[in-house]
Amino acid sequence: MKHKQSGRSLGREANHRRALMRGLSSSLLEHRSIVTTTAKAKELQRYIEPLITKAKAELTLPLRRRLLRDLAAADITRLLAVAQLHKNRPGGYTRVTALPRTRHDNAPTMRIDIITNE
Repeated sequence: MKHKQSGRSLGREANHRRALMRGLSSSLLEHRSIVTTTAKAKELQRYIEPLITKAKAELTLPLRRRLLRDLAAADITRLLAVAQLHKNRPGGYTRVTALPRTRHDNAPTMRIDIITNE
């Protein structure tokens, strides 16, 4: 039974899953929008939103180290730039939009975007 286990395994072990989330978040912060499978997009949304919330706070050394643990060093500056855009927003920094299934394997796909303040 699956008691007190949250999140998707994505068919990977923990280290591979962690590397996948770091890579997807890096691409999302760089391009502001990526297309991926539904499960990866939903899991990425759960991964990146708390990081943006943490980056909105005053950047102290422990906070910087915590962000370095979850992202690459170059991505922290991008994350801080995104966090500054959402300084007054209480949450919901990303948008997930359904797209047609892929042609080759019929996998459900989604686009995940970082929302810009209008």
